Amino acid sequence: MPVTSEKIPSPTQEIYFELGVGTRMRRLMEQLTADSDRLYEEKDISFRVSYFYAMYALVQHENLTIADIAKLAGFSHSAVSQTVKKLIKEGIVETIPTEDGRQKMVCFTDYGKIIRGKLLPIWAALERSMKDVMAESGYNLVDCITAMEARLKKRSLYDRVQTYMTNGKTPGNLEIIPYHTDYKQAYYDLNVDWMDTTTWDFDTKDLALLANPEHHILDKGGEIFFAIKAGAVVGTVTMKQAGAGRFELEKLIVSDKARGHGAGAQLCHTLIDRFKARGGQKLFLETNATLTPAIELYKRVGFIEMPITQSPHDCTDYYMEWKPHDCHN
Repeated sequence: MPVTSEKIPSPTQEIYFELGVGTRMRRLMEQLTADSDRLYEEKDISFRVSYFYAMYALVQHENLTIADIAKLAGFSHSAVSQTVKKLIKEGIVETIPTEDGRQKMVCFTDYGKIIRGKLLPIWAALERSMKDVMAESGYNLVDCITAMEARLKKRSLYDRVQTYMTNGKTPGNLEIIPYHTDYKQAYYDLNVDWMDTTTWDFDTKDLALLANPEHHILDKGGEIFFAIKAGAVVGTVTMKQAGAGRFELEKLIVSDKARGHGAGAQLCHTLIDRFKARGGQKLFLETNATLTPAIELYKRVGFIEMPITQSPHDCTDYYMEWKPHDCHN
């Protein structure tokens, strides 16, 4: 089954993951900025999202120096100075000399106080709306950002990357990546090899799915991940969309030479992260009770046994669902 063409992932597939956190944050920032700026424009307020951090600091503390604002926002003195200049141009703030004459105090103009009064109810609604979004997603983004900032302050991203580059390898020499047509043949081969080791019956439908996972899995909202070691595929797992908010873990396979090194667990964790990122409501799997090592792995990553109902797979007799509070690793 040779690879003949490359398919662009559907919009439901994320390609950036941890490597593209900055890209994801920029994407989110652009969406939030567009919506917020639209609110300001509709209320006929001459104000931009980029002014927010300086304006809000002044709302909280009245009069501040540029150095004070920079300290509160965590930005450079130069960046804050440029924002203050824009606010001065808008007529919202002005600067007045301090007693020692070495710094200037930033304070609201009369017009700025009017703008402040118009902004406060919008900010209150924005704050409540953001809290709603976080509650609905199940994640407090503020806490996540705070935790990441603390870890990066302790050891910068630059230093962490330099460590791996100096060692000439990535953690564990194992990389988990989303589906790519370069590995289409490997997906087919791993699954067929696994089928050959079992006594279960498989029909032409199974082979047709493996030969064209783009159509049978990806185009229907599913995702596929590969474990790559030394440039070769050593494992794979499939997340099949089984309905609105429902996903099934399928085809977790690790080659014999890579077993015992955590590839299966990493594949599972990646799939679970994607399930959560997509707002999934139920993640389940069906397997056979004789596959004890696989079942023990599923338990370690948070799956628990549940009563099995009728299954479309004749060879399955064991059903599990992922439960966040049961995930210990």
